[in-house]
Amino acid sequence: MPAHAEPELSTNEWTAVAVALKDAHKCGCIAENRVKLGALGKLAIAVFGPRHPLPLADPRLEAIRSFVCASHRRQSPATDLAKPLEDHGFSQAQIDALGLLSR
Repeated sequence: MPAHAEPELSTNEWTAVAVALKDAHKCGCIAENRVKLGALGKLAIAVFGPRHPLPLADPRLEAIRSFVCASHRRQSPATDLAKPLEDHGFSQAQIDALGLLSR
């Protein structure tokens, strides 16, 4: 990608950015599946809904969500989470743009 080219994202990728920013404001971006729940915890989720966002089904979009959410929370690009974005084919310009958008 030439240095002057604008980093582009698909509609779904923009949606993942919006979800990440909403998650960052709502609950700090902690995925529910990281916590083992007992029967009472599962019942509470069934009644009241999840307290934390569930990961997105598409790994590419989840990589965006994780990066943007963490970057927003830290107020600087989450460079430690950039590798999954690279692995999913995002250019450095796209990753930099996501980091800037997240502040």
